[in-house]
Amino acid sequence: MDRRTFNKLISTATIGMTPNLKGIAQAHPGAMPGDDGVKFATKWPEQVYRRLLIDTHIPDWDPLFLSRFDTAEYVDIIARAGFQQLMPYTNSCVGLALWKTQVGQMHANLHGRDMFGEIVAESRRRGLHTGAYFIVTRDNWAAEKHPTWRLIPPTGNTHILDNRYGQTCANTPYRDYAFACLKEIVGNYPIEGVFIDMTFWRSACYCASCTDRFRAEYNAEPPRVIDWDDPTWRKFQAARQRWMLEFAHDLTDTIKKVRPITVYHNQAVIFDSWSAGQSPAIAQACDYLGGDLYDGPAFYSLVSKTYDGLTRVHPFEYMTSRTYPGLADHVSQKSLAKLRMDAYAATLHSAALCLIDAINPVGTLNPNVYKLLGKLNEERAPYEPFLGGELQADVAIYYDQESMYDPTKNGIPVGDFVGWEGAGEKGICPHRDAIVGWAKVLRESHIPYGVVTNVNLEQLKNYRAVIVPNVLEMTAEQARQFTQFVKDGGVLIASGPSSLDRFDHNGPRFLLEDVLGVRYLGTMGTKVTYLTPKDAQIVKVVWPQDHVNYNGPMIKAEAASGAEVLATVTLPWVAPELGHSIGSHFAAIHSNPPALMPGTTPGLVINTYGKGKAVWLAGPIETGHAEVNPVLLVHLIKRTLPGPYKFEVETHPSVEMTLFDQPEKKRLLVGLLSMQEQLPAIPVGATVRVQPPAGRTVSGVYQLPERKAVKFETAGAYEQFRLEPFDMFSMLLVEYE
Repeated sequence: MDRRTFNKLISTATIGMTPNLKGIAQAHPGAMPGDDGVKFATKWPEQVYRRLLIDTHIPDWDPLFLSRFDTAEYVDIIARAGFQQLMPYTNSCVGLALWKTQVGQMHANLHGRDMFGEIVAESRRRGLHTGAYFIVTRDNWAAEKHPTWRLIPPTGNTHILDNRYGQTCANTPYRDYAFACLKEIVGNYPIEGVFIDMTFWRSACYCASCTDRFRAEYNAEPPRVIDWDDPTWRKFQAARQRWMLEFAHDLTDTIKKVRPITVYHNQAVIFDSWSAGQSPAIAQACDYLGGDLYDGPAFYSLVSKTYDGLTRVHPFEYMTSRTYPGLADHVSQKSLAKLRMDAYAATLHSAALCLIDAINPVGTLNPNVYKLLGKLNEERAPYEPFLGGELQADVAIYYDQESMYDPTKNGIPVGDFVGWEGAGEKGICPHRDAIVGWAKVLRESHIPYGVVTNVNLEQLKNYRAVIVPNVLEMTAEQARQFTQFVKDGGVLIASGPSSLDRFDHNGPRFLLEDVLGVRYLGTMGTKVTYLTPKDAQIVKVVWPQDHVNYNGPMIKAEAASGAEVLATVTLPWVAPELGHSIGSHFAAIHSNPPALMPGTTPGLVINTYGKGKAVWLAGPIETGHAEVNPVLLVHLIKRTLPGPYKFEVETHPSVEMTLFDQPEKKRLLVGLLSMQEQLPAIPVGATVRVQPPAGRTVSGVYQLPERKAVKFETAGAYEQFRLEPFDMFSMLLVEYE
């Protein structure tokens, strides 16, 4: 396709140019939605839990690539494995179109064949729901054919050109190309939804379009040095998030103006660093949330609770690969036990699971893999009619995407920063480390928890306590909401610099100063600091230790009148960085023991504010791995937030329990998943106590999926029942009247 023809097609399909859309959207009228009269056994997306995505990132330089693709065989293998939905590729990272297009460049080895259209038609014939996979920004064809569309990292194009992935920028005319493609796809095929991949930044971009836009909006040059105290850098990061969010909304609007089908964007980077530039507010451009995750069931659990609070439609979805450890391995199959763990992490949260496979270069699938996946689907399916409801929790972890950076890295050139691909490395985001630490504490202690974010903070009303862990950014409005929450009777637990406004014209101060009962003075210590108990209960909790170690500096503060100081900050006998071999200037050669005399600066404070209470820790000890840390944290929760809780459970720490209320069906859904690292899992039992909704009486407890009656008894505010040892997963209904 020559440039003149391409530009003409783009011009007829850009947003707002609807007069010429009809000619494109009806290029294949025989495939228009509704023409095939297909009826499904399940409603999309509410009743569809078994989903499949098959990576098809296949180039066309070798004539054998995709040469053996057989539509009927391909769909038959998938249908026989018990999947309910298939999401075939329209394009890929390679950038070649797999649909019949007048806009993009078709895969040469298809020889004009409509691979996507054939899969959609055959899938619907076999009773499978279909969506479309469409990837943006990562597009080799577009980056090669249109150099001005390329994302330009701070180090120039060398890094991009030296790897496999061509990167384009959402601020260039590439966006119009993406809109035109989507109009063509949605208008021509009877798909029920679209998944848009890669709606986030690969790195900070300094292409002409980004540079010109930033200059026009801020009258400044895009900065090339990370500095979270520099107003221009902060504006640049805010602009990156806003630009990508606008692009996501424009993509969604483009689709829905053609047909009102479901749309969701990949939110796999929801806990990644600032570099990805994707705000949780992208949920507003999605019907439901989803993303591909590869970090194990504990991380899936945290993400699921975050998705649950943000999604507009249930079930939300998480994706993971059928290969181990992820997409980079084409053949290493996860064991059935590992697949069960991944799958039941979704079932535990009433979520849909989208498994990811990869097509063989010639266009075939491994049928034996689908026999294994069929066993998994057969086992999971009986639970699906019971899923859904409102997640029940007492405690919320607060996640602030604006805090996903490391303030100690100021002054580093942007090009030296590890991008989103390495954003999961410990240390890049102290706030994330604290979130993950608290999630582990709550999960293993069986304290019911959920997640609220900086874009849905109004959901605080659903909880009795909120944890604000090592939060680096907070607005005055957010502080007002937290303040009102505590004033009304809530419990707030904060660590480190949470709520610090370092830009106040009178000097840095805590926005929650009155709530926390401490006044910010600065920091103290370097590599090692200690909490030294002075409260009798804390002394007993940490016994036989007399200090609690934290590997980092702590906040120096002054306690307000009336605040109760439970522990103080003690520094090492000798500052760790002063130790050296000449003169042996240290207190102990292997470690950094605390000073002989305990410090006097407050390190752990409880303060009463209004009807509620606040707990403040001078350092985020939730990130540490000492066994005493979770014991202390759980004590602080139960000391300030007495029961009864939504549920209690006596079982092994590896078991996570969730509880969903389904008021329209007058029942609670109980789920337990044993997340033992060594598989196969050793069976464990449990004693479960659930609190029925106010004014309701439990009428029966039933083991699922067979609805076998389980004996129960009243235990205080709870109804209690016991489970015989189960190997990995157990689910029950608690009916009430």
